[in-house]
Amino acid sequence: MTENLALDALIEARIRFVQNSSVTVYQCEDCGQWHLTSRGNLHPRLAKELESGYVEKSRLAYQWEKKLGY
Repeated sequence: MTENLALDALIEARIRFVQNSSVTVYQCEDCGQWHLTSRGNLHPRLAKELESGYVEKSRLAYQWEKKLGY
């Protein structure tokens, strides 16, 4: 997995799981893979998506898709 894929997963986690508190990603020293973490500073890409309203709009769309069975 690349850092960009991990960032996509970070944003998707914030959309799908309201209680998710992940704020950034990091590359693990043990396995070399990228992981989400709630420690550290808010990643600039996530900050941009939150500020623009993208996360909230996508969350609302996702909730409606679940209600309508899509």
